[in-house]
Amino acid sequence: MTVTTDAARRTEGRSVSPKVPWWRHKNTLAYALVAVPLVVLAIALLLPVGFNAWVSLHSWSLVDQGGPKFIGLGNYEQIFTDPRYRGTVLRTFVFVVGTVGVQLIVGFAMALFLNRHFRTLKALRTVLLLPMMVSEVVVGMAWRYMYEYSGGALNWLLSLVGLGPVHWLGPDLALLSIIFADAWSNIPFVTLILFTALQTVPRDILDAAAVDGAQRWTRLRHVIIPMVQPAILVVLMFRTMFAIRAFTLVWILTEGGPGGTTNLIAIDVYKSAFSNYNLGLGGALSWVLVAISLVIAILYIRWLNREPLY
Repeated sequence: MTVTTDAARRTEGRSVSPKVPWWRHKNTLAYALVAVPLVVLAIALLLPVGFNAWVSLHSWSLVDQGGPKFIGLGNYEQIFTDPRYRGTVLRTFVFVVGTVGVQLIVGFAMALFLNRHFRTLKALRTVLLLPMMVSEVVVGMAWRYMYEYSGGALNWLLSLVGLGPVHWLGPDLALLSIIFADAWSNIPFVTLILFTALQTVPRDILDAAAVDGAQRWTRLRHVIIPMVQPAILVVLMFRTMFAIRAFTLVWILTEGGPGGTTNLIAIDVYKSAFSNYNLGLGGALSWVLVAISLVIAILYIRWLNREPLY
């Protein structure tokens, strides 16, 4: 009784504010304004994703009058058992490793060069950004002209030194030519990111390593690379994600040919759905592409979250 009386005395004289209804709360309008575009965005995202998942479980040909027929995982079974699709996955892997590897090696070398001559090469840094500003369609058309067998720029240069023309987009060199063209258009992005990371390496650490007798290669291997490792991993993740779904440049140069030698997963998705009118198989292939991308992204993120090397 005494405790209750004391509590009543303490609260005596205080004004108890009435409970405000939720619709009159000061943050309600802000939440409502944010919720509307979020709902619209969720619908715009989830509807196509859900429809594609539904389509991938059906046999649906646009030339078939019967309409979609539920076959469960039949499309996925065809993908994993057909040797042609295994070749497509392997070819995509070769393309990704090739183009990302060239971008990383050349981009890192250029970033080191720019970092060493930072003050004298400001104009070159501007020129490096030009390929990033050009549309991928324009890049593809330009490289297609240079790769032309008759009258192409590369074969014209070869003729100046007495060499014969080369089938750059033939069965033997088509994939390698596409790797080179894709790497050329994306090296500036890698260079820019790694150059920015190199600018954050403390100069006193490099000077201390030099005083201790570390040679240039030793400083690069044991000081510079470990300190810019997070930037390298971020670049690898982004470029791998973009390379694994490469479509525009490949389609403009070869359309997946000749003889399927440049037929990547994204090209197969398009051909299955819009050339062969098999929407079910095209939808299943797109989910395989998403699954591969997710696995690679998870591996990169786990690697990025590990303890640093320095």
